[in-house]
Amino acid sequence: QQQQQQQQKITTNLLVAADGGQSFVRRTLGMPTVNFGYNRRAVTCTVEIETSMNYTAHQRFMPNGPIALLPIWNEEGSDDGDEEETKLYANIVWSTTPSEAQTFQNMSNEEFVTALNNELQKGPTNNPPLIPPSITSSLPTPLANLTHGMEMVAQTLNNSITMSQWSERKSFQVPPLIRKVVGRKFGFDLNLMQAQSYVRPRVALVGDAAHTIHPMAGQGLNLGLGDAQCLANVVKEAVNSGMDVGDTMHFLNKYDAERKVEVTCMMGGIQLLHGFFSSTFEPLVYVRSLGMNMINSVGVVRKRLVEVAVGANGITTGASKDV
Repeated sequence: QQQQQQQQKITTNLLVAADGGQSFVRRTLGMPTVNFGYNRRAVTCTVEIETSMNYTAHQRFMPNGPIALLPIWNEEGSDDGDEEETKLYANIVWSTTPSEAQTFQNMSNEEFVTALNNELQKGPTNNPPLIPPSITSSLPTPLANLTHGMEMVAQTLNNSITMSQWSERKSFQVPPLIRKVVGRKFGFDLNLMQAQSYVRPRVALVGDAAHTIHPMAGQGLNLGLGDAQCLANVVKEAVNSGMDVGDTMHFLNKYDAERKVEVTCMMGGIQLLHGFFSSTFEPLVYVRSLGMNMINSVGVVRKRLVEVAVGANGITTGASKDV
């Protein structure tokens, strides 16, 4: 017996497409995009953890890409006398090469948990030699000693800045141990994508439908929330003006212009970080470690970067920030 499908026509003053990176709306309307592949693949899953993360995300940068342990909402234990232990969960996003990602997906859940804990529980590691031993071994003794001395000074300075932060604020927080994988492991290719225009007459793209970026800094959600806030502002402006937000492209173009500036700047910053942390060039590794520690130790700089990351005070073209 065949079921008859009923079609219903729905009209709206503004269609907001928030249907993901493979947006049906964007593709149906033929809205062109700019794409860039990172040649990386992410493996993601939900895991059960031993202790609470206290609303703290952990990220460790590996040679092939970062591994992130992200807190999620956990239900509090009941007060009805039930002695059953409250289970705590978190999400894993491990970005790496396609071949290593396939290896992770082929692992049993127990093997994958072991690999996760091995990487997340490692303590701080020393930087590689500033000049490879194959080169220093052929240098004159005074020059080789000078190179070693420079390495020790850089390492001592880096460690001193790190430990001074621990003593002033709080000690280093070790990620919680992972007990088991909950559900399936998923994999997806990492790509940078941005629609050439976020708008069409009576249509606005938001979130991953408009842009996708590398997950290393966790900015995909924040950018999507920024889209929603900005679009709400221009809709409010149109309503307050007694106008239909979709009747003229003035308001939608304003949304498009503001969000493109902020998203493009964020994409550039993420691309810079991706290249910065993917490099194994020894002098750059030293500069990277020292630079990150110095940024983290300067409260004003750290606070400003956090504000930009969460979209609280990012780059705008002057549109109102109130909703």
